[in-house]
Amino acid sequence: MSAKIENPAFELKLERLIDAPRERVWKAWADPEQVKLWFAPRPLTLGVKKMDLRTGGSFDMTMHEPGGKSHPFTGRYVEVVAPERIVWTGEFPYGPKDQMRTTVEFVAEGKKTRVKVRQIFTVLTPETAPHAQGAKQGWTMTLDQLAETAERA
Repeated sequence: MSAKIENPAFELKLERLIDAPRERVWKAWADPEQVKLWFAPRPLTLGVKKMDLRTGGSFDMTMHEPGGKSHPFTGRYVEVVAPERIVWTGEFPYGPKDQMRTTVEFVAEGKKTRVKVRQIFTVLTPETAPHAQGAKQGWTMTLDQLAETAERA
């Protein structure tokens, strides 16, 4: 289990019950082609340069706005326990390393899956604060899109 960070600068917790079995929801997180379908809140799109989903692995992704502006982010997977949990640290190019930590748990509830998200920012800077301010809306939208992807798979 990952270490608990006390007194983060920002914390967000969300849950969503998805009408799909845990294995299908996990696959939507584990398959880069499926991640591209839902991980960026519309109308943004996601580019996946690297996604090595394993404990100690890393990722390199970019969200693209329709007008051409890009938002790259990278990180590493601290803990991956299929199909139960993913914990990763992340950062934007202009902030400190490991400035975010996200934990996602997948809990089977019959033929449905409860997805629990906890995201914290260990420090907020003027450059990263807007990401924290938009986190709830962004995660709400992406979890809606995750549900669409997993439910129709």
